[in-house]
Amino acid sequence: MQISEYFNLGLKQEDLDFVDVNTSRDNELFIDPCWIHIGDDDWSKQASSTISGFFDHILDLYQKGDKKKAKELFGFSKEPNETCFGMSRNNPEGTGASAEMLEKLFDNITSTEMVEAGLIRRLEDIHVFVSDFGKDRLSDLVTNIIRQHLVDYTEKQCELLGIELGKESKDLGYFWNNNTKVWGTCKGRPLIVDDKNILLVPKKIAVKSFRYTVGQYCSTHVLVRRQEQHIKDDTNLVKKTKKKDGTLKIEVFKKDIREEEIKQAGLNEKQYARRVTMENPDLIDNFRTSIIRVLKDPKTTNKLSDQELIELFKEL
Repeated sequence: MQISEYFNLGLKQEDLDFVDVNTSRDNELFIDPCWIHIGDDDWSKQASSTISGFFDHILDLYQKGDKKKAKELFGFSKEPNETCFGMSRNNPEGTGASAEMLEKLFDNITSTEMVEAGLIRRLEDIHVFVSDFGKDRLSDLVTNIIRQHLVDYTEKQCELLGIELGKESKDLGYFWNNNTKVWGTCKGRPLIVDDKNILLVPKKIAVKSFRYTVGQYCSTHVLVRRQEQHIKDDTNLVKKTKKKDGTLKIEVFKKDIREEEIKQAGLNEKQYARRVTMENPDLIDNFRTSIIRVLKDPKTTNKLSDQELIELFKEL
């Protein structure tokens, strides 16, 4: 049952600021930190600062050699259920941002010098360059980090719509306190649906798929640079065909680069992106800039519309 139905709000998705989730199961939606970072409202700015603060603090501890303290902080990251977002929790492999996963993740980042090379500068870069860290894990980690912001948002939405919260104040989980640089405990009256605590999520930060991905990065930047290099070096991948006016049409196809430089080389896309970016660090800087422009352009954005959200819940 969706939030609006459970509380008899008499409102449709287009009337609501939050995602009208089906609370009986996980919905294949994710919190995208990129949408948080580009938001110009106070809530987005504060949540963005919290995300950046957590990531910068962890990297600072690693770079100072204080891995023990960093790893202690990972123990507070749990697989959140309150948003009803993500993949099915019945997945036997598990998809959450667990302490063990985060420890392995940051060991990988620091040991391969991806920070020093400029590959990893913000949390969402991990999703582009590091294997076994998909949108579900990124979304879960962000949820943990900004939980207090989501609690505050939920309270305000409930007050606005006249939804009654739980009668007693409770611990609502951990959140990253950007001022004290430690995990704190959210306290408040929970939004309860069928004995389950619920956090409402602004629909402006919810997605089915991310734009900031290794696939998008390779297609729009990495492979384009490699096309240019192949043409410059006149390699075996260059195709030359004579046009009607007698001039040559010179081309290099991305599929041929993928076949030779990724598949035949035994690499996955993230490994390939790391290799090329190490040699061309400006590529990821350009991608970071371009993704902001893409997200803000209504013609190219993949932001979910109200109708798409409605259709999504019809499928459940």
